[in-house]
Amino acid sequence: MTVISVFLGRSFHYVDGILPFRLGETELPLDDLAAVGLLVYFGVSTLLDASSSDQTKTSGEQEEAELAISGLSGDGAGILAAANTVIGTFALVFVAEWGDKSFFSTIALAAASSPLGVVGGAVVGHGVATLIAVLGGSLLGTYLSEKVIAYTGGILFLIFAATTLLEIFV
Repeated sequence: MTVISVFLGRSFHYVDGILPFRLGETELPLDDLAAVGLLVYFGVSTLLDASSSDQTKTSGEQEEAELAISGLSGDGAGILAAANTVIGTFALVFVAEWGDKSFFSTIALAAASSPLGVVGGAVVGHGVATLIAVLGGSLLGTYLSEKVIAYTGGILFLIFAATTLLEIFV
Protein backbone atom coordinates (compact mmCIF):
# COMPACT_ATOMS: atom_id res chain seq x y z
CA MET A 1 0.00 0.00 0.00
CA THR A 2 2.83 2.38 0.88
CA VAL A 3 4.63 1.79 -2.41
CA ILE A 4 1.37 2.32 -4.36
CA SER A 5 0.78 5.59 -2.49
CA VAL A 6 4.32 6.81 -3.16
CA PHE A 7 4.01 5.85 -6.84
CA LEU A 8 0.79 7.87 -7.16
CA GLY A 9 2.35 10.83 -5.35
CA ARG A 10 5.45 10.82 -7.54
CA SER A 11 3.25 10.57 -10.64
CA PHE A 12 1.44 13.69 -9.48
CA HIS A 13 4.83 15.33 -8.94
CA TYR A 14 5.81 14.67 -12.57
CA VAL A 15 2.50 16.03 -13.86
CA ASP A 16 3.43 19.27 -12.09
CA GLY A 17 6.56 19.46 -14.25
CA ILE A 18 4.53 18.99 -17.43
CA LEU A 19 1.76 21.45 -16.50
CA PRO A 20 3.39 24.26 -14.49
CA PHE A 21 1.17 26.49 -12.36
CA ARG A 22 2.08 30.18 -12.43
CA LEU A 23 0.88 33.04 -10.29
CA GLY A 24 2.16 36.11 -12.10
CA GLU A 25 5.90 35.64 -12.53
CA THR A 26 6.16 33.03 -9.81
CA GLU A 27 5.92 29.34 -10.63
CA LEU A 28 4.16 27.53 -7.79
CA PRO A 29 4.56 23.78 -7.25
CA LEU A 30 1.01 22.51 -7.68
CA ASP A 31 1.88 19.12 -6.18
CA ASP A 32 3.22 20.71 -3.00
CA LEU A 33 0.18 22.99 -2.71
CA ALA A 34 -2.12 19.98 -3.15
CA ALA A 35 -0.14 18.17 -0.44
CA VAL A 36 -0.59 21.12 1.93
CA GLY A 37 -4.32 21.20 1.14
CA LEU A 38 -4.74 17.49 1.85
CA LEU A 39 -2.73 17.65 5.06
CA VAL A 40 -4.68 20.67 6.33
CA TYR A 41 -7.97 18.96 5.44
CA PHE A 42 -6.98 15.77 7.29
CA GLY A 43 -5.70 17.75 10.27
CA VAL A 44 -8.87 19.81 10.60
CA SER A 45 -11.19 16.84 9.98
CA THR A 46 -9.32 14.73 12.54
CA LEU A 47 -9.52 17.53 15.11
CA LEU A 48 -13.24 17.98 14.41
CA ASP A 49 -13.80 14.23 14.77
CA ALA A 50 -11.89 14.29 18.05
CA SER A 51 -13.97 17.17 19.38
CA SER A 52 -17.25 15.38 18.68
CA SER A 53 -18.13 12.48 20.92
CA ASP A 54 -19.84 10.08 18.58
CA GLN A 55 -19.85 6.84 20.54
CA THR A 56 -22.21 5.19 18.04
CA LYS A 57 -19.67 5.47 15.23
CA THR A 58 -16.85 4.24 17.47
CA SER A 59 -18.80 1.26 18.77
CA GLY A 60 -19.96 0.41 15.22
CA GLU A 61 -16.37 0.42 13.98
CA GLN A 62 -15.30 -1.75 16.91
CA GLU A 63 -18.11 -4.26 16.25
CA GLU A 64 -17.15 -4.35 12.55
CA ALA A 65 -13.50 -5.04 13.41
CA GLU A 66 -14.44 -7.72 15.95
CA LEU A 67 -16.68 -9.42 13.39
CA ALA A 68 -13.88 -9.40 10.81
CA ILE A 69 -11.41 -10.78 13.34
CA SER A 70 -13.77 -13.52 14.48
CA GLY A 71 -14.12 -14.64 10.87
CA LEU A 72 -10.33 -14.90 10.59
CA SER A 73 -9.63 -16.83 13.76
CA GLY A 74 -8.93 -20.48 13.35
CA ASP A 75 -8.09 -23.19 15.80
CA GLY A 76 -4.41 -22.25 15.53
CA ALA A 77 -3.38 -25.73 14.50
CA GLY A 78 -0.97 -26.08 11.70
CA ILE A 79 0.61 -24.08 8.94
CA LEU A 80 -2.64 -23.86 6.94
CA ALA A 81 -4.43 -22.07 9.79
CA ALA A 82 -1.51 -19.64 10.15
CA ALA A 83 -1.46 -19.02 6.39
CA ASN A 84 -5.21 -18.38 6.38
CA THR A 85 -4.79 -15.91 9.22
CA VAL A 86 -1.94 -14.10 7.43
CA ILE A 87 -3.86 -13.91 4.13
CA GLY A 88 -7.06 -12.81 5.84
CA THR A 89 -5.27 -10.17 7.90
CA PHE A 90 -3.45 -8.88 4.83
CA ALA A 91 -6.72 -8.60 2.88
CA LEU A 92 -8.50 -6.88 5.77
CA VAL A 93 -5.70 -4.33 6.32
CA PHE A 94 -5.19 -3.72 2.59
CA VAL A 95 -8.87 -2.99 1.99
CA ALA A 96 -9.16 -0.91 5.18
CA GLU A 97 -6.15 1.23 4.26
CA TRP A 98 -7.21 1.85 0.64
CA GLY A 99 -8.44 5.44 0.53
CA ASP A 100 -7.65 6.02 4.21
CA LYS A 101 -5.99 9.17 5.54
CA SER A 102 -2.62 7.45 5.69
CA PHE A 103 -2.97 6.42 2.03
CA PHE A 104 -3.70 9.97 0.86
CA SER A 105 -1.15 11.48 3.24
CA THR A 106 1.54 9.23 1.78
CA ILE A 107 0.52 10.34 -1.72
CA ALA A 108 0.73 13.98 -0.63
CA LEU A 109 4.11 13.56 1.04
CA ALA A 110 5.52 11.62 -1.93
CA ALA A 111 4.40 14.38 -4.28
CA ALA A 112 6.32 16.94 -2.24
CA SER A 113 9.29 14.99 -0.86
CA SER A 114 11.86 12.30 -1.58
CA PRO A 115 10.10 9.05 -2.49
CA LEU A 116 12.68 6.89 -0.70
CA GLY A 117 12.34 8.99 2.44
CA VAL A 118 8.55 8.74 2.28
CA VAL A 119 8.64 4.95 1.75
CA GLY A 120 11.09 4.55 4.63
CA GLY A 121 9.17 6.82 6.97
CA ALA A 122 5.80 5.34 6.07
CA VAL A 123 6.97 1.73 6.43
CA VAL A 124 8.56 2.45 9.82
CA GLY A 125 5.53 4.52 10.89
CA HIS A 126 3.06 1.82 9.88
CA GLY A 127 5.25 -0.84 11.47
CA VAL A 128 5.51 0.99 14.79
CA ALA A 129 1.79 1.83 14.77
CA THR A 130 0.92 -1.80 14.06
CA LEU A 131 3.31 -3.02 16.76
CA ILE A 132 1.74 -0.64 19.27
CA ALA A 133 -1.75 -1.69 18.19
CA VAL A 134 -1.00 -5.39 18.44
CA LEU A 135 1.08 -5.42 21.62
CA GLY A 136 -0.27 -2.51 23.59
CA GLY A 137 -3.69 -1.58 22.24
CA SER A 138 -5.64 -2.40 25.36
CA LEU A 139 -2.88 -1.16 27.65
CA LEU A 140 -2.59 2.12 25.75
CA GLY A 141 -6.36 2.50 25.82
CA THR A 142 -6.34 2.41 29.61
CA TYR A 143 -3.95 5.39 29.82
CA LEU A 144 -4.83 7.48 26.76
CA SER A 145 -8.30 8.22 25.53
CA GLU A 146 -9.19 7.94 21.87
CA LYS A 147 -9.72 11.72 21.87
CA VAL A 148 -6.14 12.38 22.99
CA ILE A 149 -4.82 10.12 20.24
CA ALA A 150 -7.09 11.80 17.66
CA TYR A 151 -6.07 15.31 18.78
CA THR A 152 -2.41 14.30 18.54
CA GLY A 153 -2.96 12.95 15.02
CA GLY A 154 -4.79 16.11 13.91
CA ILE A 155 -2.05 18.35 15.26
CA LEU A 156 0.62 16.24 13.51
CA PHE A 157 -1.24 16.58 10.18
CA LEU A 158 -1.22 20.37 10.62
CA ILE A 159 2.48 20.37 11.53
CA PHE A 160 3.27 18.38 8.36
CA ALA A 161 1.19 20.87 6.34
CA ALA A 162 3.04 23.83 7.84
CA THR A 163 6.41 22.17 7.21
CA THR A 164 5.52 21.47 3.57
CA LEU A 165 4.29 25.04 3.12
CA LEU A 166 7.54 26.40 4.56
CA GLU A 167 9.52 24.22 2.13
CA ILE A 168 7.60 25.81 -0.77
CA PHE A 169 8.49 29.39 0.11
CA VAL A 170 11.87 29.00 1.82
